[in-house]
Amino acid sequence: MNDFPETSEQPELLEAEWDHAQVDALFDDLQQGAKIHHVQVRKTAQGRPQDCQTTLDEARTLLHLGAAKAIQIRYTFDDQNWCDTLMVLPQSIRIIRTRGIANA
Repeated sequence: MNDFPETSEQPELLEAEWDHAQVDALFDDLQQGAKIHHVQVRKTAQGRPQDCQTTLDEARTLLHLGAAKAIQIRYTFDDQNWCDTLMVLPQSIRIIRTRGIANA
């Protein structure tokens, strides 16, 4: 017997490592064609992690300055909801993209 309800609507999950040029292209695409719902940035302030809601432009600036440790962007593109999580690594940026997440 299965204790978990079966659902056919599992969110699609994609994961990759991108360089800064690819992430810049993502920010350009989002600015031009997506409806942004929420942008959250994790940065380190005074040696402690700090999360704050911000704009797409500010998140991009913090990323370029090396101040952002992670960025989460929730948006709608082509009538579908998406959530991109960018995690800054020493030589690249890991992106985890989920499709089908409601705008919570």
